[in-house]
Amino acid sequence: MSIDLYSTRNMAQALRQMKPPRSFLRSLCVRRDEEFTAEQVDVDIQTGQRRLAPFVNPRAPGKLVERIGFQTRTYTPPLVAPKRPLTPSDLQKRLPGETVYATQTPDERAAILLGQDLAELDEMIARREEWMIARAIFDSQIPLVGDDLNTSITFDRDSSLDVGDIGSSAYWDANTADIPANIRDWRRRIVKLTGIAPTDMVLGEEAADAFLSAPSLKGLSGLMNTQRMDMGMIKPELRDGGAIYLGTFAGTGVDLWAYDEWYIDPADGVEKPMVPAKEIAMLSTQAYSVMRYGAVGVASGTEGQAANLALVAGKRVPESWIDKEPAVRHLKISARPLFVPVQNNAYLTAQVVAS
Repeated sequence: MSIDLYSTRNMAQALRQMKPPRSFLRSLCVRRDEEFTAEQVDVDIQTGQRRLAPFVNPRAPGKLVERIGFQTRTYTPPLVAPKRPLTPSDLQKRLPGETVYATQTPDERAAILLGQDLAELDEMIARREEWMIARAIFDSQIPLVGDDLNTSITFDRDSSLDVGDIGSSAYWDANTADIPANIRDWRRRIVKLTGIAPTDMVLGEEAADAFLSAPSLKGLSGLMNTQRMDMGMIKPELRDGGAIYLGTFAGTGVDLWAYDEWYIDPADGVEKPMVPAKEIAMLSTQAYSVMRYGAVGVASGTEGQAANLALVAGKRVPESWIDKEPAVRHLKISARPLFVPVQNNAYLTAQVVAS
């Protein structure tokens, strides 16, 4: 029995077997992935309060304490659906790395191209997910701009956590900077609002350069533990994906990372840093943040021949079909990802270098 390489089932299995592209922010911030069977996803938000147990007279009944309520918000994850055509001429061309004397058949080339195209389209979606995480962390909103689409998804965050420009006298490359005081102050803000202790700080390229050469840190090497030791165990796993470990600030438990990664902005074709070059983000890996996937609408069959419409749940939904005139096979991978920082007050951003 022949195997249809282009069936959604077989392509989905191939995608699951592929190693995902390295994404530092995703590995740092996303606690888990959640797949939904509907196009919309619901988010329940409950803000805790530091309430004290009430004193009561021993002869009196206990005092009634109301439960803390919560808010439910519904979001529609945006659809991303990169598509690639395969024409008969593609099956005749020599593949990259293939010798001019190769004897591969068109079917063999089609199988190779399918694997390459699946990997590349999947990588594009993974990079878009990383971009969404970066925008949610640094901007508290994810702009959704594309063909016939111009909107945004906003997440509420306490104004004290959007520090903004810290001022010329406090810039990290200034002699008057007090970086340890900044880190302690920002850490306390997050702890006060959420009760969660920050664990990491991600630095853009210029912020990292300013930190490493900061005049105010000269002679204070004892403040930084650069051994990355935790009870005798070295943990290098988060160094993948373009991140460089800088050290841990003594007395805070905050690990510092320089993240070097870029993307090409489809709006202007310019390559831009994933993390704003002059900014930092302080965060906690213990905060509840998830990547939620809405269901993708798909069609199977053809009109008049067992055609069917359905919503398919999954991180990636591959599809393929053929047009007769002109002769072309289309390959598409659809996904509806949405990074949701449920505890958005566990993130703080600041600009630490002059514009």
